[in-house]
Amino acid sequence: MYENKDSSESEKKQKTSSVLRIAAKIILPLLVLCAGIAGASYIKNSASKPGKRPPQLNIPLVEAQDVQVSSEQVIIQAMGTIIPAREIVLKSRIGGEIIAVHPEFKPGGYIMAEQEILTIDPKDYELLVTQKKGQVANALYALKMEMGQQDIASREWKLVNGNRPAKPSDKELILRKPHLEKAKADLEAAKADLEQARLNLSRTKVTVPFNAVIKSRNVETGSQISSGEQLADVIAVDQYWIQVSVPIDRLEWMKIPATSEETGSEVTILYRDMSYERTGHVIRLLSELENEGRMARIIVAVDDPLNLENPEKTTPPLLLGEYVRVEIKGRELDHVLKIPRTALRDNNSIWVAENETTLSVRPVKTLWRDKNNVLLKNVLNNGEKIIISDLSTPVDGMKIRIAGSKKSDPEKTKPKNSGKKNG
Repeated sequence: MYENKDSSESEKKQKTSSVLRIAAKIILPLLVLCAGIAGASYIKNSASKPGKRPPQLNIPLVEAQDVQVSSEQVIIQAMGTIIPAREIVLKSRIGGEIIAVHPEFKPGGYIMAEQEILTIDPKDYELLVTQKKGQVANALYALKMEMGQQDIASREWKLVNGNRPAKPSDKELILRKPHLEKAKADLEAAKADLEQARLNLSRTKVTVPFNAVIKSRNVETGSQISSGEQLADVIAVDQYWIQVSVPIDRLEWMKIPATSEETGSEVTILYRDMSYERTGHVIRLLSELENEGRMARIIVAVDDPLNLENPEKTTPPLLLGEYVRVEIKGRELDHVLKIPRTALRDNNSIWVAENETTLSVRPVKTLWRDKNNVLLKNVLNNGEKIIISDLSTPVDGMKIRIAGSKKSDPEKTKPKNSGKKNG
């Protein structure tokens, strides 16, 4: 009896313990989940809500500069090569032995105009002059003798023929008119031979027709030369030329003289890494274009390129073949704006800062442009500035800020916060 009662109680306890374990596995997680939901809801409801803020305006910052209306002279920049203004090959007009040369008769030597640079042995030519003088004396003697014969023949004709008519040909022969003409011609020929001999004698002293520098020489003392033989190559040093290539559309901006009496545009020549400069002027426009670049070519003249007239001058001499930069002064334009080339937009407009706060896109007419600057007709009003920096998306009328401007102070242009913060 007692054993059955104990076993039944034990089975009840086991069932109760099993039920409690199952309930704990189900109810406890539910309680934790409910507690989490309740805590999150409490935090959400009790947290303060942030105030709403309007979107910030992004006003771009630009660089701008004042531009004044002025008169500007057009400067045409180009490159050129120095060439001789005059260069000749000096040749001998006679033959003979060279017996003396000038001390400066050497490459690079300087010789004044009409200065004797070499001497050909004159003895043969002096003897020839003496011979020709004798021929002139003989011809003059023959002429005088024939004139005497003319008087005798005239008297004999009157005595023999009287007043009877005669053929003109017979009369000329009887009066020795052909003989007289021959004597006169012989005298003139003898005089011409004497003059030629004297001229050849003068040619034994070889000179140059202008102030020159010796480029090269082909003979020396003791050389035997013949007529027409090349003696030296000489270059005039009073003036050098610079052959400059320029675009055809630049020609209208410069003054090119039509005659040698006119003066062309003034030119500044920069050379030796642009460290030195000279002045010159345009003298001619060549009649043909370059074969390769199809550019026009002008000639610029530079006086005293070697500083020979002014030896105290400190600038170095110009050298033939040297490559130089030239700046040609062209026409002057009045009432124009000079702006950096980078400030020209799309080749036909500029950006203007109106009241230093608003961008305005202005169409412009370009009058002149070079590597660095552009000249425009005036399109600005008082107080307006040119924007020189770039913008990614420029829009006409957009707000801008100018660097360093009080009107464009970032603190003043920043919009105020209209939202309220909930505590």
